[in-house]
Amino acid sequence: MFRRSVVATLGQRARLFSTSSVVRSTSVRAGVLLQRDPIITQQTSGFEAASDRYFEWLHYISAERFPRDFFFKKGSSAEAKWMELEDMRASEWYFDQSSKPEFKSVKRAVVDEDVEAGDVDEVVSRIIEVHPRETEADKKGDVKSLERKLDRTLYLLVKGSDGQWGLPAGPVAEDEVLVDAARRSLKETCGGRMSVWMVGNGPVGHREAGANTAFFVKGHILAGQAVADGKLAQDFKWATREEVEATVPSDYWQSVKGMFSRI
Repeated sequence: MFRRSVVATLGQRARLFSTSSVVRSTSVRAGVLLQRDPIITQQTSGFEAASDRYFEWLHYISAERFPRDFFFKKGSSAEAKWMELEDMRASEWYFDQSSKPEFKSVKRAVVDEDVEAGDVDEVVSRIIEVHPRETEADKKGDVKSLERKLDRTLYLLVKGSDGQWGLPAGPVAEDEVLVDAARRSLKETCGGRMSVWMVGNGPVGHREAGANTAFFVKGHILAGQAVADGKLAQDFKWATREEVEATVPSDYWQSVKGMFSRI
């Protein structure tokens, strides 16, 4: 009798707790933190640039003399490029200037017995040209292009049907794994023209908004491009961390900023 009464009491309390106003239903959503990694290294400046240059110079003066005749063909573009770099390094001196040795240029005529005078322009034209860090997409301000901000991480933002910008996300179906829901939502929102690699099955962050909770899975775009479907997503852009902060609502940014890289 006592055991039965205890069970009845516990069952009653459990029912009261389950119907309490504190407990509320939630809607789970799955999103993707889709990024394009930097393609080129960041350009150093200030102390970092000076430090890199100094240690590169220390390595240069402590190295053995480079046998250029063994590695380069006389008059080749590779030799011309090396001579230019060699003169630049040899003219620098970071120690006491009174101990600086006499500078002697290593440059010599490009034309030799293997190169005719008329072929000088052709030899010079074969010197590797360094392209500018600023691309055409940077000049045009094309935020939909992946060929911009090559030294920064870009993140995919979509403009939802409500006019708000945010990370692509959608509801999780019944018995659906989070990473599968995130992949499906990305395809429904931004089309199937992207080759995407999901880093893992677990989320890297989440956002709570009222009764809704969105979990975000990290992904990398390998090829292709996003295409807004016009319904779930009115528009899209590839943005840096600072651009994301300036685009999304402030409360949204405060809940997701920990997922974004500063590079």
